[in-house]
Amino acid sequence: MTGVALLAARAEVAERSPVHPVDGLTDVLGLLDDLTVLGRVVDGLARRLDDVSGVRPGELQALAAVAEGAEHPRAVARRTGQVDEAGPATVDQLVRRGLLGRHRHPASPAGAGEASLVHLTEAGRVVLDQAEGLQIRVLGALLQQVGDAEAQRLRGTVRTLGRALAAPTPESVEQPAGG
Repeated sequence: MTGVALLAARAEVAERSPVHPVDGLTDVLGLLDDLTVLGRVVDGLARRLDDVSGVRPGELQALAAVAEGAEHPRAVARRTGQVDEAGPATVDQLVRRGLLGRHRHPASPAGAGEASLVHLTEAGRVVLDQAEGLQIRVLGALLQQVGDAEAQRLRGTVRTLGRALAAPTPESVEQPAGG
C-alpha cells in the first residue's frame, strides 16, 4: 500500500467514524466497515515494514518464538499459530538465510543423527531487533501524530476491546438444547 493509499484509507476511517454510541445495525455495520479499512491500513504498514526489514511476518514471529525459548520446529510452529508441519519449512528457510542456527540437544549422544534444535544467530538477533525498532518508531510516529489525549483514549479503547474479546459472553458458552 502506497503512502497515498494509506492516507486515503485513514481519511476514509476518519470520515465515517461515528460521534455517537453504537446502538443499531447501521452503526454496527459502519463500525465493521471502519475496522475493515483500519485492517487494510495496518496490513499496508506491515507490508512496508516487511519490505524494509526483508522478513515476512511469519518469519518474524518464528524468530521471536526462538528468542523466547522455542528450540524445536514444532514448538516454533505452535507458538506462531502454524500447524506442526509448517514449522520445519519456516525454520529451514531461516536457517538457510543464516538467521537461525542448528544444534543438538545437550543430552544427545555424540554423532547421533542430525541437529534438530535451533537457536537465534547473531544475524537473527539483529534482524529481530531492527524489526522491533521499526515497529516502535512507526507506532511512536502514529501516536505523536494523534496527540497525547487521543493516544490515551486509543490505549483505553484497545484494552477495553481486548478484554471484551477475551471474555466469554453468555451466548458463546450456552449449549444448544439437545446438544
